[in-house]
Amino acid sequence: FLDSSLTITLCFLTVMEVTQPAMVLANRQGVASLVCKYKHIGNAKEIRVTLLKQTGDRFTEICASTYTTEFKMFSVEEVIQCHVSPSRNNVTLTLAGLQANDTGLYVCKMERMYPPPYIMNKGNGTHLYVIDPEPCPDTAIYLWVLGATASGFFLYSIIISAILTGKEIKRVRCLTTGVYVKMPSEKLEKKVIPFHITVN
Repeated sequence: FLDSSLTITLCFLTVMEVTQPAMVLANRQGVASLVCKYKHIGNAKEIRVTLLKQTGDRFTEICASTYTTEFKMFSVEEVIQCHVSPSRNNVTLTLAGLQANDTGLYVCKMERMYPPPYIMNKGNGTHLYVIDPEPCPDTAIYLWVLGATASGFFLYSIIISAILTGKEIKRVRCLTTGVYVKMPSEKLEKKVIPFHITVN
């Protein structure tokens, strides 16, 4: 009887599986997302995820945090910023602030903390490749160039407008004498008697 109950208990304790991608490439801003999938975690209420960097036989903890099955997002602020997004069967770790020397093998370690029994397993590791981020261009220089160009066009338009306005004023002055002359009405114009001038 004892032997059969032990066999039944062992059948219920399946090994938790942790899988992760073989390779991830960080973008130019030094940000990478790594998905750690897990199976056979049972009725876990509290789960701990730890991201380890493997160098030879040594493991360095990059970020670690415990979350409940409510799956709320959270961030861990270290040299490498770690944003954790848990969901039903996986955890997405978004790493920011990565530099070229952060390239290496990263291993997901998953732990079922509560309720007992405690279960732990690791993934096979993900090779994370980080290329040096490109330096951001100095935006102050671009703002100065843009401001100077806009000011130049504004000044140019004012000068051209002043020149054209001055020419129009001169043209109008040439057409008028500036002396008011009363013009005869049409009735008076018809009554005008022509006269002749004789020259000796």
